[in-house]
Amino acid sequence: MTKRKRTRRGATDRPTEAELEILEVLWAEGPCALGAIHAVLKLRNAVGYTTTQKLVHVMRDKGLVTVDKSTRPPSYVAADPPEETQLKLLDYLAQRAFGGSAKNVVMSLLSNERLSASELDEVRKVIAEKKKGKQV
Repeated sequence: MTKRKRTRRGATDRPTEAELEILEVLWAEGPCALGAIHAVLKLRNAVGYTTTQKLVHVMRDKGLVTVDKSTRPPSYVAADPPEETQLKLLDYLAQRAFGGSAKNVVMSLLSNERLSASELDEVRKVIAEKKKGKQV
């Protein structure tokens, strides 16, 4: 009987901080070989090649990246677009820190003084569109 690797999608598919750095590289650069991913990470912080390799392999097993083995060297691609990953992280945060309440997340962000006037205008536009029943 052959042992199959399990892909752990679901609650465990949230990227760690280090995995997010790799996803940011893939979102910015597109498909990348392991060496190219490592080169970018190395510019940002001191990270060893084997650490990058292990992280990418764990991400593959978690379903965060896919690998194209038809190229030499194999190239890695983010499995989901950034917006989808951000929504998963935001949902996780809402569940864990805000009792699952989207309203509490939004109210917390709006009461924070980090939003500029132009960002507040954008929020108002999204709210207006949502009130009209339009998909934003």
